[in-house]
Formats: sequence, C-alpha cells, structure tokens
Amino acid sequence: MNFSENLQNLRKAAGMSQEELAERLGVSRQAVSKWETDGGYPEMDKLLLLRDLFGVTVDELMMGRVEVDRANIRKKYHRLYTGFAKGIATGVALIIAGTSADMGEAFGPVIFLMFAAVGVALLTLFGVKKKNFEREHPYMPEIYSPEERESFTSRKMPYLIAGGVALIFIGVIITTLNVPYIARFSSSLMLLLIAAAVWLFIYAGLRCGMYDIKSYNIERDYEQGVKPDDTPEAVARKKRRYLGRNICGVIMLAATAFYLFMGFVASNWDPSWVVFPICGILCFAVMLVCKKGGNR
Repeated sequence: MNFSENLQNLRKAAGMSQEELAERLGVSRQAVSKWETDGGYPEMDKLLLLRDLFGVTVDELMMGRVEVDRANIRKKYHRLYTGFAKGIATGVALIIAGTSADMGEAFGPVIFLMFAAVGVALLTLFGVKKKNFEREHPYMPEIYSPEERESFTSRKMPYLIAGGVALIFIGVIITTLNVPYIARFSSSLMLLLIAAAVWLFIYAGLRCGMYDIKSYNIERDYEQGVKPDDTPEAVARKKRRYLGRNICGVIMLAATAFYLFMGFVASNWDPSWVVFPICGILCFAVMLVCKKGGNR
C-alpha cells in the first residue's frame, strides 16, 4: 500500500473531506487531491503534520500498510471518556458536598477540606488521564453513528437533567418545611441534594460531548496553537477558545477565593455555596459562546 492509499484511508476513516484536511494542513484542496491520486508528495513539514494528525509514523504513512482499527479505538475512547465523565462529576460533587458540613462545629472546616482534597485529586487524576489519551490520539475517526448520538441526547440526557432539577426542587421543599429534627439539617440536606444534582448535570454534559467527535478534533487543533499558515478563521477560533478557557479559569478561582473568604473571614459559610453553581453556569455559557463564535 502506497502513500496515496494510506492518506485516503486515514482521511476517510477520520470522516474528513479533502477540504477539511487541506484547511488543517494549510494547503489547497487540489494539493490533497494530488497526493491522493499519486500525483506527488507533501513536503516534510506537511508529512510531520499528517503524522501527528493521524497518530502514525512517517514510515508507516509513506511505505507501510495503515489499517484503522476503529473497534479498538472506539473501545479505548468510550472507556476513557465514560470514566472521565464520572470522575469529573464526582470530584465537583464532592467539593460541593463538603460545604454541607456544619462549619460552626470543630470538625466542620476539616471535613470540608477533606472532601475538597479528594475532589481536587479526582479532577487532577482524570484530567491527566484525558490529556495522556489525547496526546496519544491527536485525531479521532468518526466512531459513533448519528443514531448512537441521538439515542443519548434524546432518550437518556433529558432524564438525567430532569433528575437533577427534581433533586434541587426537593431540596428547596425541605428547606421550607419546619419539621422537628429535619429543620436543623435542612441546609446540609439541600447542599447534598445540590451536589447530587450537579453530578447528574456534569455527567450528562460530558457524556453528550463525548459523542461530538468533531469537537474533539477541533480541541486538538486549538491546542496546537496558531501557526503562520493558519487561515484567518482558524486563528479566530483558536483565540476565542483560548480566551474562553482563561475566563473560566479566572471565574472559578474567584469563586473559590470568595467562598473561602466568606467562610474563614466572615464566618458566613451557609449561603456562600451558591457561588459555585452560579459560576459553573457562567463558565458553561462562556464556553458555549466561544464555541459558537469559533464555528461560524
């Protein structure tokens, strides 16, 4: 199998058109077509880009027989991202659940810090696993059918979101009841229910994003940084996503600083937790705006 056949197989397995591949390489569609019809070979810098893009060696690309094992790639991707969704959701939920401890008690702050430490450890662990996987697989072929994506977004995701809303609604009802023995712990129960609801929201969102292979590949494109031969559209997409990530980082750091200040300095832990769901929704909105703007 020669270079032209290998390139065609890799491009088609990735679900890319010649125009899309040309845009990623900074060349014309005619150049890609020429390579795929044995009319020439790309320059070394383009070969290196193809190597990184499809996760193969230059020797395999030029002289080997490149076989795309979709079943194996799908299995690894699905297992990694399902675990990532659960791990990230659990980490955030634990941090929120830690705020349910009575900070007026002697062990309240200790319990909060323990929950926060475990939550941050989970976020870090699964974040590293995800980065390692993405480094090994810089480009992902289209491994899910439209029916599979539709099955989750239209059948499973609505139930997860509805379940989260129901938990928050139950928490609100509990805080309004003046039942003996329950009223004392109503705030803590409310926070635990919110933590469970946030788990459902985050899990649903990450699982939904898992099926969007195109966004996965766009993310890898952003991480490569702006190149001299990038089109103006590509430069704009990368800058918007970079800005969105920085804004979200600042928002969450500010939320954490505000919460800790209100707790340790102002001794006002109880209502301060609301900053986390508000900032989470704000970050989601920021990233959505950046993604929409970058896909125009």
